[in-house]
Amino acid sequence: MASAKYLAPYILITAFTYVFAKNALSYASPFVYGALTTFVTCVTLFIVTRGKLVLNMDTVLFSVFYWLAGACLLTGLNYISSSQSAILSFTMPLIAIPLSVYVLRERASKVEAYGAVVGFVGIIVYNIPLLNGTPTLIGVGLTLGDAFFWALFSVYMRKLRLQDTTQTLATGALVSFLFYAALSLIDFRFQPSLNLAVDIGFLGVIAWALNPFLWMALLKTEKLSRLTTIVFMAPVVTLIYGVATTGVIPSYVTLAGVVLIFAGIYVSNILGARSAESVRAPETEPRT
Repeated sequence: MASAKYLAPYILITAFTYVFAKNALSYASPFVYGALTTFVTCVTLFIVTRGKLVLNMDTVLFSVFYWLAGACLLTGLNYISSSQSAILSFTMPLIAIPLSVYVLRERASKVEAYGAVVGFVGIIVYNIPLLNGTPTLIGVGLTLGDAFFWALFSVYMRKLRLQDTTQTLATGALVSFLFYAALSLIDFRFQPSLNLAVDIGFLGVIAWALNPFLWMALLKTEKLSRLTTIVFMAPVVTLIYGVATTGVIPSYVTLAGVVLIFAGIYVSNILGARSAESVRAPETEPRT
């Protein structure tokens, strides 16, 4: 597959984004960390674009949704683990299907809709062990917000695929920095350390500059619904890393929820794609 060269690094970078972000919150508040990270992202992208931005309504909307996704991710990590955040964030594919239909007018089959239902049942099952207090509920809600806005800015990424990719991302990074910087005044906590510098460098350059570029490249070549099945490997990597480093084994209920989420993604995307191809196949067969 032509997009494989983008998929492999995207999955690995995404998987460890949650780990680095969670670690950084030990040294800085979410908005301070977001401001520092997006500042590094802006500098990185502005070097490439020579300070050029793209200003139109769709790009502004993309930028706001891009910031909201990151803000929900970072604030949600204050309450839940990196592996929990990764699994919940990757409910994004189930949200992206109706959004792509509404915004991009991409048709969704009944099979894809059935898969979405199965996936949402998985979300409910997965969350049962997490419902042990108000702080955790807040973390779950914020992380699901990240999934929603990630799906939304991904839809707009595909909509803006004919624009200059780097300039679009630079605009999003600048808008995000302005929001983070303003809100960091409300919740300011900053403890300089080498670990924090590494965390800022990873998110600022790799996760929030390079990785969105890879995602944009993928969205230019594939439908959003096709990509989401494969990239769902990222939270599995994060979950395995969490088990390996902490020794905490997820409960059977949690694992059952993960299985259902995977089943929903598989049905929505893989079986849905096969169903669509089987419908088109008779039209492409030569007549005898």
